[in-house]
Amino acid sequence: MPQQQQHQAAGLLLLLFLLWNLFPEGEYQNQSLALSELASKRLERYQDALEVLNQTRWGDFRSRPDAAAGDDDEGPYGFVNLTGFREQDGFAWEDLELFREKGLRLSRHAMPPVGGKQLWDTAQGEPVWANASGTLHGDWVRRPGSVPRTYDSYNLSRSVPGMDWVGDRADWARNITGESGRMMLRLEGNRTVQKYDEVAEGSIPLSGGSVRHVRGYATIEDTRGSGLNWEMRLWGLQWPRQGVVLMTTTSEKFEGIFGLPHLAPSADFFQSAQMMLMRKLGRVVRRKRRNLYVDQNMPWNSDVDNALYTAFPSPHCEFVLYGQVHPPLQQDAGVDAEHAEDVIRAIESELQKPLGAPIHSVSKLQMSTVIYSPDCGFFLESKGPPDFPPADSDHLVGMKTEVHTHQVKTWMLVYALVVFAQVGLLKDQMQESFTPSTMGRVSFWTISAMVIVDGMTFTAAATWVSSAMATFLPTLALMFASFLSMTIGGSFLAKIHEVQLPERNRRRDQQRQTPSSGASTGTTSSATSAPLTPNPTGALLPAPVTAPRSSRLPPDQGPVIVPSDQDISAEIAAAASAVPRPNMVGNTTATTTTPAPPSSAPHRPPQTFQAIIGRFILFSLFVSFLAISSVTWYSRPRALLLNACAFAYLSLWLPQICRNTLRNCRRALSWRFVLGQSALRLLPLAYFWVKHDNFLYARTDRRSFALLCAWVWLQICLLAAQDVLGPRFALPAGWAPDAWDYHPVLREDNVEAGGLPIGLVADDTAAATAPTTSTTATTHATTNARSPTAEKRGSVSGTAGGTRAIDCAICREVLEVPVLGAGEEEGRVANVFARRLYMVTPCRHIFHTACLEGWMRFRLQCPICREELPPI
Repeated sequence: MPQQQQHQAAGLLLLLFLLWNLFPEGEYQNQSLALSELASKRLERYQDALEVLNQTRWGDFRSRPDAAAGDDDEGPYGFVNLTGFREQDGFAWEDLELFREKGLRLSRHAMPPVGGKQLWDTAQGEPVWANASGTLHGDWVRRPGSVPRTYDSYNLSRSVPGMDWVGDRADWARNITGESGRMMLRLEGNRTVQKYDEVAEGSIPLSGGSVRHVRGYATIEDTRGSGLNWEMRLWGLQWPRQGVVLMTTTSEKFEGIFGLPHLAPSADFFQSAQMMLMRKLGRVVRRKRRNLYVDQNMPWNSDVDNALYTAFPSPHCEFVLYGQVHPPLQQDAGVDAEHAEDVIRAIESELQKPLGAPIHSVSKLQMSTVIYSPDCGFFLESKGPPDFPPADSDHLVGMKTEVHTHQVKTWMLVYALVVFAQVGLLKDQMQESFTPSTMGRVSFWTISAMVIVDGMTFTAAATWVSSAMATFLPTLALMFASFLSMTIGGSFLAKIHEVQLPERNRRRDQQRQTPSSGASTGTTSSATSAPLTPNPTGALLPAPVTAPRSSRLPPDQGPVIVPSDQDISAEIAAAASAVPRPNMVGNTTATTTTPAPPSSAPHRPPQTFQAIIGRFILFSLFVSFLAISSVTWYSRPRALLLNACAFAYLSLWLPQICRNTLRNCRRALSWRFVLGQSALRLLPLAYFWVKHDNFLYARTDRRSFALLCAWVWLQICLLAAQDVLGPRFALPAGWAPDAWDYHPVLREDNVEAGGLPIGLVADDTAAATAPTTSTTATTHATTNARSPTAEKRGSVSGTAGGTRAIDCAICREVLEVPVLGAGEEEGRVANVFARRLYMVTPCRHIFHTACLEGWMRFRLQCPICREELPPI
C-alpha cells in the first residue's frame, strides 16, 4: 500500500512538472517582473519631474547665450532639474528664442493685422477650429541651427546613468539630413476643453482662456537625405482660441512633456500649460502606479514600434513642434466676419454630433509649423508663405477627423459597389461560358488574377472590420462584396480547371513521350501529310468524309455482319469509331502504328485545384506582407514595388491573349466582360494614383497611372485584333502549335484537289455517291448539296472566282462564300472580313460562323456527319 501511494505521488509530481512546463507564461512572468521593476523606477523619476514642474516659474529656464553667434546678452540664464533641460545634458538650447520667434512669426502671418493692429496678440483674431483633430500633409525645408551637434557631443552614460544605450556612438535615429521632404501629421485632441481665468494679465500674447490636451503622430520623409521615413509620437497642448499647438517628444534622455511649459512663447501660455499638465500628468502617473504589473507601456513614449519600458534604449533626435492653425473661413467671401465664429462652431457641433443640419462644404484644415530639435541642432519648417509663394506650397493641408472618417466611409461604399458590379459581370460571363467547349477557351490565369485580388480585398476588410468603429458598416459591405466576388470567381475557376485538366494532362504526356519516342528503335511511326490550311499547291482540305468508309477500315478488319435491324450505316460507323483516328496536330495528320514506350521520367500526378488555391493563398499573403513592410522602405523602391504590383495585376488579359493564340480562338470572353472588368479594376488604382487628397494620403503618380491605362488599352486592342484579324495575325509561322483554321481562303484553282467544301463544287461526284447517314440533318444537307438550286447558286462561269451560295445546314439560310479565282491575291481587306462570315470544318462542311459557333458551345461535333471537331 505505501508503495502504491509512492507511485501515485510520483505520478502527481510528474503531472505538475509537465503542466508547469507546458502552461503558457502569464503576464507577470519572466521579463514582465523585470519590466515592472524598471517601470517603478521610471515612475519615481516622473513623480520627481512633476514636483519640479510644480515648483518652477516662468523664466527659470533660460539657455546660455551663444557667444559664437554674436549674442551679447549678459542677462541671467538658468536650467531646471529635468532630463534634457539640465546644463550637464548639453542640449543646444541656444536656439530656443529663435524657435519662439519663428513660431510667433507664423502665427501673426496666419492672422494678419486689421487696421494696423495685431488682433492675434489679444486673442481677438479670426476664429479657428476649436478642435484641430485631423490629418495634414505637406512639404518641409531644413534649416541648420546656430550650434551644430553630433552624437560625439553627448555622453549619455553620464547624463542618463543606469541605461545601457545601444548605438549611442553612431548616427542617431530621426536625424534629418536632407534639405527638403514631405511630412504627415495626425492630431488627436480631447473633446474636453479646460477653462481657466487669465492668470497673467498684461502679458502678450494672451492664450485665450482655454486649453486642451492633444497628441500627434508625425511621419517625416527624409527623401533627399537618409532616404528613410521616421515616425514618432508627440504629446502636448492646444490653445483653441489662438489656434496654437505645442507638442514635444519624450524619451529616456528627454523629459519633454514635463518641460513643455518652459518652451511656450509667453508667460500666459506657461501658466495655462503648467496648470493643465499638472492635472493630466498626475492622473497618468497615479494610474500607472496602480496598474504597475499590468500595464507595461511607457507613458508619453515617442517610439511607435517599441512602446514598452526598456533598459536598452537607442538614442534618437528629439523634437519640439509649434503649430498655428489657420482660420478656415479666411478665403470664404460669403461669410460675414462678425458671424464667422458662430458658423465655425455650428459646423464643428454638427460634425461631432450630427443632427442633420445642412452643411454645404467643410473647409480644409490648414496649419503652419516649425519643428526644433534641441539635441541634434536643426529646424524643420513647413513650406509656405511668407518664405515661399502659395503656388509652390501652402504649409500643411488636410481635413478634420470627422471629414476624413466620412470620406473613408464614402469611398469604401463606392469600392463595395465597384466589387458588386464586378460580380454582376462575372455572373453574366459564367452564363455565356457554361459549357465545356466555352470554358475551354477561357484562360485559367486571367480569372485567377481577379480571384487573388478579390481574396486580398476580403482578407483586408475582414481584418479591419474587427477593429473598425465608425467605418464598421462600410467595411462590412466591402467584405461581403469581396467575399461574393471571391467565391463566385473561385467556383468558375474550379469549373475551368476541371474542363482544362485533360488538356493539360495530354500536353504533359506528350512532353514525357517526346524524348523517348525518338530514341526507341522498336517504335514505327508514319505520318501522312494532309494540309489542313489553305495551300495553293495542294489540297485545301482532307478527303471528304462522304467518301466510302470501307476504304478507311484497316485491312485486318473482319467482314461486316448485317444486324437484325438492317442498319448497315450504324454498324459501319461503329466499326469505324473503333479504328484509331488520325491525330490532327496543326497541318499534319499523324498515325502511330506502334505506341511509344513510356518515358523513364517519374510520373507526376496532376496538380489538384485545392493545391492551386493553397498556393494562391500563400502568394497573396506574401504580397500583402511585402506591401506592408514597404512602408518603412525608401520612397523610390516603395513606389517601384507598388507600380510593379499594379502592372502585374493589370496584365490580366495577357494570359487570355496567349490562350487565344495557342487554341486559335478568336474570342473567348464577351466584350462587356472585358471592357467592364478593365474599367472597374482601374477605378481603385485611379483613386490612389490620381487623387491627391485620398484618405491614405498616398503620394500620387499620374504618369505611372497613365502608363498602366495604356497597357490595359493595348491588351484590349490585341483582343480586338484577334477577334477581327484572327488569333494568330502577324505571328510568324512555327511560333505556335498548329491548329485547324476554320476560316480558310477558298480558291478556285484547287477544285481538282478537293479543296472546296462540299456543296460549293458544281459537279461533286464524291458528294453525290456518299452514303447517307441515319440522321435527318445529314440527309437534308446532302440533298441541298445535290439539288439544282444549290448547284445553280454555287456555279460560276468557267473557273473564274466570285461569290458562291449554299444553304447553311443549321439555320437553313443562304450562305454566300467568296471564292478567289486563279492568280487572285488574298490581301484585300474585304476578303479578310468576308472570311469571318463562314466556317469550314475538317470534314469539308461549311456553315455560318454564328451558327457553328453557337452549335459548338454545346458539342464539338459536325452537325451533318457527326465527326469530332477541334475546339475553337
